[in-house]
Amino acid sequence: MSFLNQDREIIEKAVRIESSRCVDSAGDLELWRMGPDQAEEMNDFVYRIYADAFREDGVVPFTHKEIAEIGDEYFRRARVCAVRHKDGTLLGTWGLILKSVEDESFQLPIEKAFAITPAQIAQKMGLSEARILFNGWRTAIDKEALEKHGIDRSKSIFVFDFLLRGLTADFGEMSQSILGVAEMELLVLKYHRRIGIPWEILGEAKHYWGRDRYPCAFRLSEFEAHMRKHHPDRADFLYGKETAAS
Repeated sequence: MSFLNQDREIIEKAVRIESSRCVDSAGDLELWRMGPDQAEEMNDFVYRIYADAFREDGVVPFTHKEIAEIGDEYFRRARVCAVRHKDGTLLGTWGLILKSVEDESFQLPIEKAFAITPAQIAQKMGLSEARILFNGWRTAIDKEALEKHGIDRSKSIFVFDFLLRGLTADFGEMSQSILGVAEMELLVLKYHRRIGIPWEILGEAKHYWGRDRYPCAFRLSEFEAHMRKHHPDRADFLYGKETAAS
């Protein structure tokens, strides 16, 4: 039985937003769903953060135009969140490009970079019931802005959790059939594993933007179970407290 049309409806509902809006707050921080009206601001933010991270000997291995073109391709297919200080300063962004495993109308970044299909990823992960993949996209934290607002860099993990709470909201029971995917450097992969995301490496690395990157995936349901077991306070923040029935 094909779930393509049903999955497309789920994805459309998850990503569709007419304009940006604040959806949550925690102290001086606000969680925003970013709409098309903030796409240009996000391009500028991501280029600045990525340029600083990837610059070597004064050379940035990509242009602002390239970042904008990638944004044009994927923004409408992604659920994108941002964390802002209450004064409006953009502190961090994170997006998930959503795609049905059965959808052949476009390719996720991981498919383009590593010539691997969603079906092959599901097979490698041993999740035959996988229906939706999300490709992590435009994860960027402005650590200097955090410090300027009196937020210690070590607390950037809270910014990630705040973003993730917004990104995975409303997935509910679908979490059992969702796989997260991304292309990751080993240093970033180790950090993500340390904070609780159970990434698995799917194949050999490829070198681009001056770094070796690995194709990775994780089961969303396993992430929640891992957080419940090893980081209960953070899990309560991400998903709410477990009930006796659960």
